[in-house]
Formats: sequence, C-alpha cells, structure tokens
Amino acid sequence: MAPAGSPNDHFPTLCSCTKLADGQSLYDVKFFPYPTTDEEPIFAVTGSSNIFICRPKLDADPPFEVLRWFQLDDASFLAWCRDPVTRKPLVCVAGERPKQIQIFDVETGEHVRSLVGHGAAINDLAISPLSSSLLASASADYTIRLWNLDPEYEDQPCVAIFAGDGHRQHVLVCHFHPNGRWMLTAGLDTAIALWAVPSMDELTKHRTLDGHPAPLTVYYPHFHSTEVHANYIDTAVFFGDFIVSRAAKDQSEDRAHNKSGQKVKIVPNEILLWRIDGFDSDNDPPAEPPIPSTGVWTRSSFPHDPHSRGFQRLMTFDMPNTTRFYLRFGLLHQPGMRPILAMGNEESRFLFWDLQKLEEGYDPDEEKVVKQPRRRKGKGVAAGAQVNESNLDRLGELRRGESVAGSDAGAGTPDPSSTSISVPPERKYDLGDPFMPLKAHHSVVASTSLSPKKHFAMAQIAWSPDGRWMVGVGDYGMMCIFHRDGSVV
Repeated sequence: MAPAGSPNDHFPTLCSCTKLADGQSLYDVKFFPYPTTDEEPIFAVTGSSNIFICRPKLDADPPFEVLRWFQLDDASFLAWCRDPVTRKPLVCVAGERPKQIQIFDVETGEHVRSLVGHGAAINDLAISPLSSSLLASASADYTIRLWNLDPEYEDQPCVAIFAGDGHRQHVLVCHFHPNGRWMLTAGLDTAIALWAVPSMDELTKHRTLDGHPAPLTVYYPHFHSTEVHANYIDTAVFFGDFIVSRAAKDQSEDRAHNKSGQKVKIVPNEILLWRIDGFDSDNDPPAEPPIPSTGVWTRSSFPHDPHSRGFQRLMTFDMPNTTRFYLRFGLLHQPGMRPILAMGNEESRFLFWDLQKLEEGYDPDEEKVVKQPRRRKGKGVAAGAQVNESNLDRLGELRRGESVAGSDAGAGTPDPSSTSISVPPERKYDLGDPFMPLKAHHSVVASTSLSPKKHFAMAQIAWSPDGRWMVGVGDYGMMCIFHRDGSVV
C-alpha cells in the first residue's frame, strides 16, 4: 500500500485475482450504469458460453459474489439496459454466433427476446446515454445497427443502419458520446469514424414515412480517417470531445527491413489521445457529411485548415507487451472524479495514467497553498489555471467546463473576498511532443498461481460508476478486482 498522501493513493489496489471460468477466456466486463436501490455496484462478465452477474464485496474472501450465472452458445460482448416498462435490469449479449443479440432478465434469469438482423458476427455493443432502450451493435458485416427496445418497436426494433461508405471490413468498436448525439466506430480496416446519431424525431418521421416500419440508413459519417492509426482499431472512446483510441495487430507477419537489410519486427501498438479539428459536440451536425473521393484518406465536415488532415494527435501512451488486438483499456471519466486510464498487458501487468496530472502538468501531492481572489462559479477550467495558464495549454478543455476534483469551480468574476487555493510547482510533464510515449504513473503485477512463464492478458477493463471499483477480465478465465477508497476518487 502506498504511503498516505502519495500520488499512488489515486490508483486502486489489487484485491483479488481469481479464475472465474476454468479453461475459458473472458472477453467483456461492464458495470451496471444506472443507480441501484442499495447503491452497491453490479457488474456482468462474458466469456465463451458463460455470463456471470457479480457484485464486489469489500473485506470478503473472495471480494465478490456471483448473483446469477447464464449459459448459452456464444457470449462475447455485452451491454446493460433496462426494461422499458418495468425498469428491471437487462443484460444484452452477442458474439460470433448465432449473429443475434440475446437479452436476459437479470432478476429472473429468463430469456426476454432476440434481436435479429446482422449478417455476420457481432463485435461490440453499446447503450445510449439518452435512453436505456437505445442499443448500438457493431458487426463483421461492416455495419452498425441502432435498436429501440421500447414495446412500440417490437415489430421492427432496428431503427437505423450505419452503412454505405463507413467501414470496409469488420467493425470492432461502437461508443456513444456522453450527450448521445454522436457515435464513434472503428475496425479492421484501420478506419475510425464519427457519426451523427439521428434524433428520435428523425427516426419516428422516417418510420412513418412509407406507412410501414423500416430502418433509416445513414450512409456517411461526418469524420472518417485511416491516418490516425496504422493497424486494427479495437478500442475508441470519447474523453469529453477528445478521443482516446488504441490500435494493435498480431506482429507475427508484420516485418520490415532496417538500413542493414535485416528484418526487424514492427510494433506500432499504441494508445492515442487526439481530437477532431472543429468538432464541438454541442453544435448541430454539419448539413452535409463529406463524400469519399479517390486518394483522400481523411475526410471531415468540421471546420479545419484545408492544408491539415483535420485532426490533431495530442498524446501517446506507452503500452508495452500488447501486440494482440482486442485488448481493451478502461477509461474512468465521470463528473467530479479524477480521470484515470488503465490497461492490462500480456504479462499480467496493469498500467495506470492519471490524466488530470497530465492536464495540470504537475504532481498534485506537491502543491503549495497561496492566497488568491475567490472566483464565482462559471464555465471554464479549474481555478488553478488562473495562476499558471501555461499548464493547461494543451489539455485545458478536457472536461469542457466541469470543475476538476480537488479544485474550485471554473473561472468567473472575482469576488472581493479571498481564499486559499492550490498552486502547482514547476511543471513536470512536458506534453510538447505528442509522439513521445508517456510512461505509466503506476503499475501493478497480478500475482497468481500461473507460472511466471504463463502470463495472462486482460481483454477488457471496466470501472464502477462511483469510481471505487475496477475489474479486468481476460485469458484462462482470469478476473482481477481492484478497489480504492471513495475519499480519493
């Protein structure tokens, strides 16, 4: 355990590393994103033919309990939703076969319904922040489908299909913006796309236009690029209006020659933080999405310098020993909490980055206190930025006006009275080179009964909504549970 007051207090402690499913890999884990009656978090885990519904338990051995266990042919990816009528928790699962989304009632264990439409494997599921009835699915059939689980859509639950000139190979990722109006997708074609999600009014109007229900087809994304990453993109999430994404590819056949003519292994696996020039999620989508043209690898409908590529790389995170694709990081980004990026590699090691520390450019545990005018609340970055604005040159808009944990609210009109605020010392983290891999602030090796030569990789990491729990699942049915005290969240 780190000493009290040290920077490592912000990172969770490994409580348990357990083989949850013997002989089967685990592929996905997600916490129930909605409030519960007892305020205790619940998470679901999928792997091959198993679905586990679990609850973490502090000071217990093991530090979790299995509430329910389902078995079916294939359960690789999952998303939580709620019954539109009863509001009971439902878990949606899908995988390579039978090309359907299966929905189960968590309380009774009963199968509720199946969503049929994709022509190939389903590689990811995501629920909309606007409604627990709006579900997105990404597929190997090159499309993304939007489903409405409300009873009035029972005859045709698929309300939109994102296709056309979006992806030309398997889609591996779909992720909603927190405001629900935008969606990120990415896949094996090394392309990442940003789509405007049709409003409910648009979907309803289209549904009744021809007198019979039919999905609305969205042909073009508003941003599309194969230049952000060079390899398969298996993770992409919003960080405010910024994007954190990861690319990886099996390196067994990926080789090049150095100056001496010798074959060398290429390992371009990386996590990037970047932004789309001119993109503001609060604005209405541009009137027309960009049309594909020959020789153009990035197209964007957002305002940007015509001589630029339309996006900016901001940070690169050093993530060694992650050559496999479909190893996904977990990003904690909730209002009022320190944003933390975490990922497990192929050698049973978890790495953590404190993104607030990188934004501020200093170690928050080495602050000194000075008197500064009190500022009334308003939209802006943390009050500390008024002391040294250069510390927020690159990432000052990360939370788009939300106050950061441990700071006063955003800048506003000075008040005659004064208060003590924290002032950063000399900047420690130079973010001038977005291509310089940033080392993790903290790392933990999972100690298991597996031999040192038989490490395991984490396929997915999830944080609880309250920021106190983190769960990683992966090879050999391994599940690692982390916890931290609520006072440091």
